[in-house]
Amino acid sequence: MIWHPADLSRVRHGGGRRDRGLVGVLHRLRPAPGILVPGGDASAPRVFAAYMAARSIVLLGGLALFATLRAWRPLALALVLNAGVQLIDTVIGATRHELAQTVGPACFALLLGAAAWLLVRAPLPRRVVSP
Repeated sequence: MIWHPADLSRVRHGGGRRDRGLVGVLHRLRPAPGILVPGGDASAPRVFAAYMAARSIVLLGGLALFATLRAWRPLALALVLNAGVQLIDTVIGATRHELAQTVGPACFALLLGAAAWLLVRAPLPRRVVSP
């Protein structure tokens, strides 16, 4: 018998190997494509882009705020967190075997990490107390 992914009768009735153990449970819990996003597969890229933009806005807002306030230690922490996000993006690009999505975030992660390292290593400015 030729088994097709759309033919769930074997899975539901105890046939095949997908119904055994953890793989069977995970297969049954796996949502259908497009079910996670209202509007199905057509609006999924826009929703993903909105999530990415929200992440970028929050990180950029923190960086701008700390730089404006000259809060160098929190700025270094924000840079490290942003570098961590870029490292995760690098891993995602590498697992998908996409060169541009691997090299680009890796370069940004190195630059952000270097900037954070320079901020941490720099001596804190002394405040002049007027008499």
